[in-house]
Amino acid sequence: MAVAAVANRTAPGTWSDFGCEVNAIPPAELFDRYERSRFLYPAKRARLAPYWPLILENWKRARRAGELLHWVASYDEPDGGWASLTSWRSTHTGWQIQHLVSSGTLAGGRAVMLAAQAAGMAERQHGAAQNWFSPSNRFAALAFGTIAHSLGPEHSLVAPGDYVMVPLALAHALGAAGAAGTVVELDGGACPELAELARYCRGEVYVRAEGLDRDDLRLTDVDRLYRLVGLRRHRRVWALYDTSGTVRAAALAYRGPLGFNFSFLENRCDLLIAPDLDAAEARRATDTLLAAARDAYADFEPAAVPLTTATPVGHLILAGAEPVRPYTRALWLAEAYPDFYRHIDELYARRLNGRGAHPRSNP
Repeated sequence: MAVAAVANRTAPGTWSDFGCEVNAIPPAELFDRYERSRFLYPAKRARLAPYWPLILENWKRARRAGELLHWVASYDEPDGGWASLTSWRSTHTGWQIQHLVSSGTLAGGRAVMLAAQAAGMAERQHGAAQNWFSPSNRFAALAFGTIAHSLGPEHSLVAPGDYVMVPLALAHALGAAGAAGTVVELDGGACPELAELARYCRGEVYVRAEGLDRDDLRLTDVDRLYRLVGLRRHRRVWALYDTSGTVRAAALAYRGPLGFNFSFLENRCDLLIAPDLDAAEARRATDTLLAAARDAYADFEPAAVPLTTATPVGHLILAGAEPVRPYTRALWLAEAYPDFYRHIDELYARRLNGRGAHPRSNP
Protein backbone atom coordinates (compact mmCIF):
# COMPACT_ATOMS: atom_id res chain seq x y z
CA MET A 1 0.00 0.00 0.00
CA ALA A 2 1.44 3.38 -0.96
CA VAL A 3 2.12 6.00 1.67
CA ALA A 4 -0.45 8.32 0.13
CA ALA A 5 -3.13 5.69 0.60
CA VAL A 6 -2.60 5.47 4.34
CA ALA A 7 -1.65 9.08 5.04
CA ASN A 8 -5.03 10.17 6.37
CA ARG A 9 -5.96 7.17 8.46
CA THR A 10 -5.30 6.78 12.14
CA ALA A 11 -5.92 3.04 12.49
CA PRO A 12 -2.83 0.90 13.10
CA GLY A 13 -1.01 -0.58 10.14
CA THR A 14 2.10 -2.62 9.48
CA TRP A 15 5.49 -1.18 8.62
CA SER A 16 5.12 -2.38 5.02
CA ASP A 17 1.82 -0.51 4.70
CA PHE A 18 3.92 2.64 4.78
CA GLY A 19 6.65 1.33 2.49
CA CYS A 20 8.97 0.87 5.46
CA GLU A 21 11.11 -1.90 6.86
CA VAL A 22 12.10 -2.36 10.48
CA ASN A 23 15.56 -3.42 11.66
CA ALA A 24 16.56 -4.14 8.08
CA ILE A 25 19.73 -2.02 8.15
CA PRO A 26 22.71 -3.33 10.15
CA PRO A 27 24.09 -0.70 12.56
CA ALA A 28 27.39 -0.25 10.69
CA GLU A 29 25.52 0.52 7.46
CA LEU A 30 23.10 2.83 9.27
CA PHE A 31 25.97 4.76 10.85
CA ASP A 32 27.61 5.06 7.43
CA ARG A 33 24.39 6.58 6.10
CA TYR A 34 24.36 8.95 9.06
CA GLU A 35 27.85 10.15 8.14
CA ARG A 36 27.11 10.52 4.42
CA SER A 37 24.01 12.59 5.20
CA ARG A 38 26.06 14.68 7.70
CA PHE A 39 23.61 13.90 10.48
CA LEU A 40 26.71 12.43 12.10
CA TYR A 41 28.82 15.50 11.39
CA PRO A 42 32.62 15.51 11.88
CA ALA A 43 32.64 17.23 15.28
CA LYS A 44 30.11 14.79 16.72
CA ARG A 45 31.88 11.82 15.12
CA ALA A 46 35.12 12.96 16.77
CA ARG A 47 33.38 13.29 20.13
CA LEU A 48 32.07 9.75 19.85
CA ALA A 49 35.33 8.28 18.50
CA PRO A 50 36.71 7.02 21.84
CA TYR A 51 33.53 5.03 22.40
CA TRP A 52 32.70 4.05 18.84
CA PRO A 53 33.40 0.29 19.09
CA LEU A 54 31.25 0.06 22.24
CA ILE A 55 28.43 2.09 20.68
CA LEU A 56 28.41 -0.15 17.60
CA GLU A 57 28.39 -3.27 19.79
CA ASN A 58 25.51 -1.92 21.88
CA TRP A 59 23.41 -1.29 18.77
CA LYS A 60 24.22 -4.77 17.45
CA ARG A 61 23.16 -6.37 20.73
CA ALA A 62 19.93 -4.37 20.84
CA ARG A 63 19.10 -5.45 17.29
CA ARG A 64 19.04 -9.08 18.47
CA ALA A 65 16.05 -8.29 20.66
CA GLY A 66 14.05 -6.94 17.74
CA GLU A 67 11.26 -4.50 18.50
CA LEU A 68 11.21 -5.50 22.17
CA LEU A 69 13.97 -2.99 22.99
CA HIS A 70 15.09 -1.03 19.97
CA TRP A 71 13.99 -0.60 16.40
CA VAL A 72 15.14 1.22 13.28
CA ALA A 73 12.47 2.08 10.72
CA SER A 74 13.81 2.73 7.23
CA TYR A 75 12.42 3.81 3.89
CA ASP A 76 14.29 3.55 0.58
CA GLU A 77 13.37 5.05 -2.76
CA PRO A 78 14.50 3.62 -6.13
CA ASP A 79 16.46 6.78 -6.93
CA GLY A 80 18.56 6.47 -3.77
CA GLY A 81 16.61 8.71 -1.39
CA TRP A 82 16.14 7.25 2.06
CA ALA A 83 14.95 8.03 5.56
CA SER A 84 15.24 6.38 8.96
CA LEU A 85 13.98 6.77 12.50
CA THR A 86 15.02 4.93 15.65
CA SER A 87 13.35 4.25 18.98
CA TRP A 88 14.27 2.40 22.17
CA ARG A 89 12.48 1.37 25.34
CA SER A 90 13.19 3.94 28.04
CA THR A 91 10.83 2.85 30.85
CA HIS A 92 8.22 0.11 31.31
CA THR A 93 5.85 1.60 28.73
CA GLY A 94 7.80 4.66 27.57
CA TRP A 95 9.82 4.96 24.38
CA GLN A 96 12.47 7.40 23.19
CA ILE A 97 11.93 8.47 19.55
CA GLN A 98 15.08 9.86 17.94
CA HIS A 99 17.53 10.18 15.05
CA LEU A 100 15.05 11.17 12.35
CA VAL A 101 17.33 11.37 9.32
CA SER A 102 16.54 11.62 5.62
CA SER A 103 18.47 12.18 2.45
CA GLY A 104 16.73 13.29 -0.71
CA THR A 105 13.17 12.46 0.31
CA LEU A 106 10.39 14.20 2.16
CA ALA A 107 8.06 11.26 1.53
CA GLY A 108 10.49 8.98 3.35
CA GLY A 109 10.54 11.12 6.47
CA ARG A 110 6.78 11.19 6.46
CA ALA A 111 6.60 7.42 6.00
CA VAL A 112 8.87 6.48 8.92
CA MET A 113 7.19 8.96 11.24
CA LEU A 114 3.66 7.81 10.42
CA ALA A 115 4.62 4.14 10.48
CA ALA A 116 6.21 4.54 13.91
CA GLN A 117 3.12 6.19 15.33
CA ALA A 118 0.85 3.55 13.79
CA ALA A 119 3.01 0.83 15.31
CA GLY A 120 2.73 2.54 18.69
CA MET A 121 -1.08 2.62 18.39
CA ALA A 122 -1.11 -1.09 17.61
CA GLU A 123 1.04 -1.96 20.64
CA ARG A 124 -1.13 -2.06 23.76
CA GLN A 125 1.88 -1.83 26.09
CA HIS A 126 2.82 1.63 24.83
CA GLY A 127 2.17 4.31 27.44
CA ALA A 128 4.11 7.32 26.18
CA ALA A 129 6.77 8.56 23.80
CA GLN A 130 9.29 11.36 24.02
CA ASN A 131 11.78 13.17 21.87
CA TRP A 132 14.65 15.56 22.62
CA PHE A 133 15.51 18.28 20.12
CA SER A 134 17.52 21.45 19.77
CA PRO A 135 15.18 24.48 19.79
CA SER A 136 17.29 26.01 17.00
CA ASN A 137 16.26 23.19 14.65
CA ARG A 138 13.32 24.63 12.71
CA PHE A 139 11.82 21.34 11.58
CA ALA A 140 12.04 19.75 15.02
CA ALA A 141 10.49 22.85 16.58
CA LEU A 142 7.55 22.49 14.18
CA ALA A 143 7.20 18.73 14.54
CA PHE A 144 7.65 18.44 18.30
CA GLY A 145 7.67 21.90 19.81
CA THR A 146 4.05 22.61 18.86
CA ILE A 147 2.42 19.43 20.14
CA ALA A 148 0.84 21.14 23.14
CA HIS A 149 -1.41 23.00 20.67
CA SER A 150 -2.21 19.91 18.56
CA LEU A 151 -2.52 17.31 21.32
CA GLY A 152 -3.58 19.42 24.29
CA PRO A 153 -1.75 19.96 27.59
CA GLU A 154 -3.53 17.07 29.29
CA HIS A 155 -1.79 14.60 26.96
CA SER A 156 1.47 16.33 25.98
CA LEU A 157 4.29 18.42 27.35
CA VAL A 158 7.04 20.55 25.82
CA ALA A 159 9.77 21.19 28.39
CA PRO A 160 12.83 23.33 27.59
CA GLY A 161 16.05 22.88 29.52
CA ASP A 162 19.83 22.73 29.47
CA TYR A 163 22.23 19.83 29.12
CA VAL A 164 25.68 19.98 30.71
CA MET A 165 28.41 17.45 31.38
CA VAL A 166 29.63 17.72 34.97
CA PRO A 167 33.01 16.01 35.50
CA LEU A 168 32.92 13.42 38.27
CA ALA A 169 35.64 15.24 40.18
CA LEU A 170 33.57 18.44 40.14
CA ALA A 171 30.44 16.59 41.24
CA HIS A 172 32.38 15.15 44.15
CA ALA A 173 33.77 18.56 45.14
CA LEU A 174 30.29 20.08 45.19
CA GLY A 175 29.42 17.96 48.19
CA ALA A 176 32.13 19.60 50.29
CA ALA A 177 29.99 22.70 50.92
CA GLY A 178 27.52 20.69 52.99
CA ALA A 179 24.12 19.23 52.17
CA ALA A 180 21.12 21.45 51.53
CA GLY A 181 18.95 18.96 53.38
CA THR A 182 18.70 15.22 53.94
CA VAL A 183 19.48 13.14 50.85
CA VAL A 184 17.98 9.66 50.59
CA GLU A 185 18.40 7.17 47.77
CA LEU A 186 14.97 5.70 47.10
CA ASP A 187 14.32 1.98 46.87
CA GLY A 188 12.42 0.34 44.05
CA GLY A 189 8.94 0.88 45.43
CA ALA A 190 6.52 3.67 44.67
CA CYS A 191 7.25 7.06 46.21
CA PRO A 192 4.18 9.34 46.21
CA GLU A 193 6.31 12.26 47.48
CA LEU A 194 8.59 12.00 44.44
CA ALA A 195 5.59 11.84 42.11
CA GLU A 196 4.14 14.93 43.79
CA LEU A 197 7.41 16.85 43.34
CA ALA A 198 7.53 15.80 39.68
CA ARG A 199 3.95 17.03 39.17
CA TYR A 200 4.85 20.32 40.81
CA CYS A 201 7.90 20.74 38.57
CA ARG A 202 6.65 19.38 35.24
CA GLY A 203 3.08 18.15 35.45
CA GLU A 204 1.13 14.93 35.18
CA VAL A 205 2.25 14.07 31.63
CA TYR A 206 5.88 13.94 32.79
CA VAL A 207 4.98 11.78 35.80
CA ARG A 208 3.15 9.24 33.67
CA ALA A 209 5.64 9.24 30.81
CA GLU A 210 8.53 8.50 33.18
CA GLY A 211 6.56 5.98 35.25
CA LEU A 212 6.97 7.91 38.49
CA ASP A 213 3.43 7.06 39.61
CA ARG A 214 4.06 3.32 39.81
CA ASP A 215 6.22 0.73 41.55
CA ASP A 216 9.68 -0.25 40.32
CA LEU A 217 11.33 3.17 40.27
CA ARG A 218 14.63 1.42 39.59
CA LEU A 219 13.26 -0.05 36.33
CA THR A 220 14.20 -3.54 37.42
CA ASP A 221 11.71 -5.15 35.04
CA VAL A 222 13.07 -3.11 32.14
CA ASP A 223 16.61 -4.08 33.10
CA ARG A 224 15.65 -7.76 32.90
CA LEU A 225 14.64 -7.27 29.27
CA TYR A 226 17.90 -5.56 28.41
CA ARG A 227 19.89 -8.27 30.16
CA LEU A 228 18.52 -10.79 27.65
CA VAL A 229 21.00 -9.40 25.12
CA GLY A 230 23.75 -8.48 27.54
CA LEU A 231 22.77 -4.84 28.06
CA ARG A 232 21.52 -2.81 31.04
CA ARG A 233 18.79 -0.21 31.59
CA HIS A 234 18.04 1.03 35.09
CA ARG A 235 17.43 4.16 37.14
CA ARG A 236 18.60 5.36 40.54
CA VAL A 237 16.78 8.16 42.36
CA TRP A 238 17.94 10.47 45.13
CA ALA A 239 15.43 12.67 46.96
CA LEU A 240 16.31 15.77 48.96
CA TYR A 241 14.12 16.32 52.04
CA ASP A 242 13.87 19.58 53.94
CA THR A 243 13.59 19.83 57.72
CA SER A 244 9.82 19.29 57.58
CA GLY A 245 10.26 15.98 55.75
CA THR A 246 9.03 17.31 52.38
CA VAL A 247 10.77 16.29 49.14
CA ARG A 248 12.09 19.53 47.64
CA ALA A 249 14.36 18.22 44.89
CA ALA A 250 15.39 14.96 43.27
CA ALA A 251 17.96 13.52 40.88
CA LEU A 252 16.89 10.71 38.53
CA ALA A 253 20.02 8.98 37.24
CA TYR A 254 19.22 6.92 34.15
CA ARG A 255 21.76 4.38 32.96
CA GLY A 256 21.57 2.65 29.61
CA PRO A 257 23.66 1.31 26.74
CA LEU A 258 26.20 3.98 25.83
CA GLY A 259 25.45 5.68 22.54
CA PHE A 260 21.85 4.61 22.08
CA ASN A 261 21.48 8.36 21.69
CA PHE A 262 24.46 10.10 20.13
CA SER A 263 24.26 12.83 22.77
CA PHE A 264 24.26 10.20 25.56
CA LEU A 265 20.76 11.15 26.73
CA GLU A 266 20.14 7.49 27.53
CA ASN A 267 22.42 8.11 30.53
CA ARG A 268 21.08 11.49 31.59
CA CYS A 269 20.67 12.64 35.17
CA ASP A 270 17.33 14.43 35.26
CA LEU A 271 17.20 17.10 37.97
CA LEU A 272 13.94 18.22 39.59
CA ILE A 273 14.05 21.34 41.76
CA ALA A 274 10.90 22.73 43.39
CA PRO A 275 10.09 26.01 41.56
CA ASP A 276 9.49 27.91 44.79
CA LEU A 277 13.09 27.52 46.00
CA ASP A 278 15.04 30.76 45.68
CA ALA A 279 18.22 30.92 43.58
CA ALA A 280 20.58 30.17 46.46
CA GLU A 281 18.47 27.23 47.67
CA ALA A 282 18.17 25.83 44.14
CA ARG A 283 21.94 26.05 43.67
CA ARG A 284 22.63 24.23 46.96
CA ALA A 285 20.05 21.56 46.09
CA THR A 286 21.66 21.09 42.67
CA ASP A 287 25.12 20.70 44.16
CA THR A 288 23.95 18.34 46.89
CA LEU A 289 22.14 16.05 44.48
CA LEU A 290 24.99 16.03 41.97
CA ALA A 291 27.37 14.95 44.71
CA ALA A 292 25.02 12.08 45.57
CA ALA A 293 24.22 11.05 41.98
CA ARG A 294 27.90 10.91 41.12
CA ASP A 295 27.88 7.36 42.49
CA ALA A 296 25.64 6.21 39.62
CA TYR A 297 28.24 7.33 37.07
CA ALA A 298 31.38 5.83 38.56
CA ASP A 299 31.60 3.46 35.57
CA PHE A 300 30.26 5.88 32.94
CA GLU A 301 32.87 6.03 30.18
CA PRO A 302 32.89 9.84 29.68
CA ALA A 303 33.63 10.25 33.43
CA ALA A 304 30.94 12.88 33.92
CA VAL A 305 27.35 13.31 35.07
CA PRO A 306 25.20 14.15 31.99
CA LEU A 307 22.87 16.62 33.68
CA THR A 308 19.54 17.71 32.21
CA THR A 309 17.71 20.45 34.07
CA ALA A 310 15.43 23.45 33.78
CA THR A 311 17.22 25.10 36.71
CA PRO A 312 20.00 27.61 35.87
CA VAL A 313 23.43 25.98 36.10
CA GLY A 314 25.74 28.87 35.29
CA HIS A 315 27.73 28.25 38.45
CA LEU A 316 28.50 24.71 37.28
CA ILE A 317 29.79 25.97 33.94
CA LEU A 318 32.00 28.53 35.70
CA ALA A 319 33.36 25.71 37.85
CA GLY A 320 34.27 23.57 34.84
CA ALA A 321 31.15 21.78 33.62
CA GLU A 322 30.83 21.52 29.84
CA PRO A 323 27.67 23.00 28.31
CA VAL A 324 26.46 20.63 25.60
CA ARG A 325 23.48 22.60 24.29
CA PRO A 326 19.97 23.66 25.21
CA TYR A 327 17.56 20.81 24.66
CA THR A 328 13.78 20.78 24.61
CA ARG A 329 11.93 17.61 25.46
CA ALA A 330 8.56 16.73 23.92
CA LEU A 331 6.45 14.06 25.62
CA TRP A 332 3.10 12.68 24.57
CA LEU A 333 0.90 9.98 26.10
CA ALA A 334 -0.59 6.99 24.30
CA GLU A 335 -4.05 8.54 24.41
CA ALA A 336 -2.74 11.23 22.07
CA TYR A 337 -1.08 8.90 19.54
CA PRO A 338 -3.91 9.33 16.98
CA ASP A 339 -3.69 13.11 17.35
CA PHE A 340 0.09 13.01 17.02
CA TYR A 341 -0.31 10.90 13.87
CA ARG A 342 -2.56 13.56 12.36
CA HIS A 343 -0.22 16.32 13.54
CA ILE A 344 2.74 14.76 11.71
CA ASP A 345 0.67 13.88 8.64
CA GLU A 346 -0.54 17.47 8.28
CA LEU A 347 2.95 18.89 8.85
CA TYR A 348 4.44 16.74 6.09
CA ALA A 349 1.50 17.41 3.79
CA ARG A 350 2.26 21.13 4.04
CA ARG A 351 5.96 20.54 3.45
CA LEU A 352 5.35 18.24 0.49
CA ASN A 353 3.04 20.81 -1.07
CA GLY A 354 5.68 23.48 -0.56
CA ARG A 355 8.57 21.12 -1.36
CA GLY A 356 10.53 22.52 1.59
CA ALA A 357 13.81 20.99 2.65
CA HIS A 358 13.71 18.28 5.28
CA PRO A 359 16.59 18.98 7.70
CA ARG A 360 18.12 16.64 10.24
CA SER A 361 15.63 16.86 13.03
CA ASN A 362 16.83 15.61 16.40
CA PRO A 363 19.78 14.25 18.36
